[in-house]
Amino acid sequence: MSVIAFSSVIGPVAVDCVISESHSSELDITEIPIETGAKITDHAIIVPKRITLDVADYGAAATFAALVAFQESRVPFSLVTGLMIYNSMLIKRIDADRDAGTSKILRCRCDLQEVIIVSTSYAASPDGDSTGQRGKAGGTKSTRAAPPASERSTDAVTADRATGTVQRGDAGLTTAPANQSMLSAITGGSAR
Repeated sequence: MSVIAFSSVIGPVAVDCVISESHSSELDITEIPIETGAKITDHAIIVPKRITLDVADYGAAATFAALVAFQESRVPFSLVTGLMIYNSMLIKRIDADRDAGTSKILRCRCDLQEVIIVSTSYAASPDGDSTGQRGKAGGTKSTRAAPPASERSTDAVTADRATGTVQRGDAGLTTAPANQSMLSAITGGSAR
């Protein structure tokens, strides 16, 4: 007997039922026309992963408000599905449909997309300053942005990020050892 165990939460928002999952993994292959009219392909780019969840929940207004608030917070999160674990996901779109049959529940589609976060580096300035840092960070002649500060933040979420408080969606994942199944790792059973 096989079991697929996956979480029915979108970030910190729990939903009663995930009706369907639609996964999308795409590779963008560049095409460059040449003189003879043929197209050559010399590069391929991995497009951010996308998933659409069709969900239902009995707490219609509260769950919808929680999903929208979490979407607006723009905090990347991990999503565990029946096929794959997705990291660094954001809620791109929420479509909620209501009719006579679904007036007491929330029935919606959530489009999620992976965000690719990169770090920045600094180059030497054109006028010979090899440090790449002129002036105080965030100053008038600076090549660096000022670091986030809780005093300059306009809301609690930004203040928490500036002080280094870990958000729920920022929590790390633990993986099961190679010789142990995921279900055994969750239930604490022994590997076979």
